[in-house]
Amino acid sequence: MRLLLITDEVWNDKIHGNNILTNWFEGMDIEIANIYCSPGMPDNRCCQKYFQITDGMMAKSILKRGQRAGRAFVWNSNQQQENTGASAEAENKKFYSFMKSITTESIRAVREWLWLHGRYDEVALKRFIEEFEPDIVYSPRYATRKIMRLERMVHSMTHVPFVAFTADDEYTLQQFRVTPVYWIRRILSRRDLRQNTKFYRKYFMFSRDQAKLYAKEFHMETECLYKNGAFPARRVETKLHDPIRMIYAGKLYCNRWKVLEEIGKALKEINKNEVKMTLEIYTKDATNQKQKNALDDERSIFLRQPVTAEQLKQIYADGDIALHVESDDLKNRLLTRYSFSTKIIDCLASGCAVMAVCPEIQSGYRYLRDEDAAICIDDEKQIIHVLKKITEHPEMIEQYREKAWKCGYQNHEKVRQQRQLLEQLEMIAEEM
Repeated sequence: MRLLLITDEVWNDKIHGNNILTNWFEGMDIEIANIYCSPGMPDNRCCQKYFQITDGMMAKSILKRGQRAGRAFVWNSNQQQENTGASAEAENKKFYSFMKSITTESIRAVREWLWLHGRYDEVALKRFIEEFEPDIVYSPRYATRKIMRLERMVHSMTHVPFVAFTADDEYTLQQFRVTPVYWIRRILSRRDLRQNTKFYRKYFMFSRDQAKLYAKEFHMETECLYKNGAFPARRVETKLHDPIRMIYAGKLYCNRWKVLEEIGKALKEINKNEVKMTLEIYTKDATNQKQKNALDDERSIFLRQPVTAEQLKQIYADGDIALHVESDDLKNRLLTRYSFSTKIIDCLASGCAVMAVCPEIQSGYRYLRDEDAAICIDDEKQIIHVLKKITEHPEMIEQYREKAWKCGYQNHEKVRQQRQLLEQLEMIAEEM
């Protein structure tokens, strides 16, 4: 089977070590081509054929008469690039970094305008698609107007089934924003999404609640599709550490760092006379001085240097509790309501017990709670009480290690999940 992917970011496992695409498709018996919308060269073991469009290309297509955006190339690990066009690495990274870092809604609207009015090299794009001859198109993305325009263009060039995936709330109006520009963009994006869903054969997502909402809203087939993990048929028992080691690995954005700060405060109180439990934080995010002071006291809470995915596996192996958090402030509670962090599966596969400190409405939290796979806290005032209970009854950790492994093995075991995904894609492709 030949699968055509539409993605926003470059598929590079060295840059994005936790890449969901590699997790889904590595080792699967399919041929993949990828259309993507960012600078940089890919680096993965799944795909060799690419069509690239970037912010810079789109800007030039508007500013220069006759200029068109997009180029096809072939990449593999031995022969980096087999085309005569300019290297993707020559793209102005400063320009792209600036565009990605934009948080002002009015400037985001300008970037969006570039992608809505830039001129694609439609001849080259159509040639790329026709030469690949896909059996199915799969678009795992956040539904921006930029991506949805590209989806419509690809759909017009091939009549094979089209499948989409989202991991965030891209549609509802349950958001906390005060700028009118945000709401204008949101309403226009909703309109575009309703238009695109008419040709989606199926819509995958992480959140069960979101799947139910979209099925009702768009009258289409939806289903949850999660990240896979390596779960042995039998769990390997590990010793409990003294003091108990809690590990957080991930981003600090959306005020996650403030939740970690609250956990740190609770640990300082618990460890007043004796260190019973510690929290180690591993993140690649830059931190300011206020965050450093809040997240590292060199006794109860530690802010560590970033590590590789392989190093993190060993850190988890030497830990007791893997931590997942989301902020409870209004803006981020609504923003992350339908989010399901891929780190949740890493936590389940870590061999540790899992703890989730999140708002009750958060999809990842509800999944862990409903599966009885984690120690769940939906009120930050309860953090200190739960942590004290664990230090007084450390046997809880062994119980929740077992529960985390059971959930992971039943719902996320890689071989079984990949086989089911492939069967679904083949079934959809055969409908044409």
